[in-house]
Amino acid sequence: MGHQPARTAQVATLRPLRGSPLIVLLVLALAVLVAGCGGRADEGTVPAPRADAIHSAWVAAVRVGNTDAALALTDPELPERDQFAREAISRMQDYMTNPASPTGALQAVTVDPVSDGAGRSVWQFAAKRWCYRAELVSRRARWYISRWGQTSVACP
Repeated sequence: MGHQPARTAQVATLRPLRGSPLIVLLVLALAVLVAGCGGRADEGTVPAPRADAIHSAWVAAVRVGNTDAALALTDPELPERDQFAREAISRMQDYMTNPASPTGALQAVTVDPVSDGAGRSVWQFAAKRWCYRAELVSRRARWYISRWGQTSVACP
């Protein structure tokens, strides 16, 4: 009978990621999906993610430098939305990667819940703690980021 010779098995391995930004982005993407599943929708429709999930996904996109994801979360009616998303990412990536940055290395990011259409994220660097405020707008039953910038109001 036709026996085939035994083959050696190959195991795929994943290389550890520096700072695990991909893992953070994947976890937040999962959070967006789970948050969107909690609501009730008409048959055949998928409920839109909540404002908290959009804010968390925005922070994750900015943190890992994912311009496409940030752009998808940006208000479609915002003038110069491409520039808005690209500048947010460029600025934060410069803080995190430029050796001359006054911030030092990024240690953690905390995302607070959205309240009254605004959310706050706290970016803890080695040398500084900065807070960013995101303003969200609802358009066609979806939440989008309409403004984002550094704030000193209620920054712990």
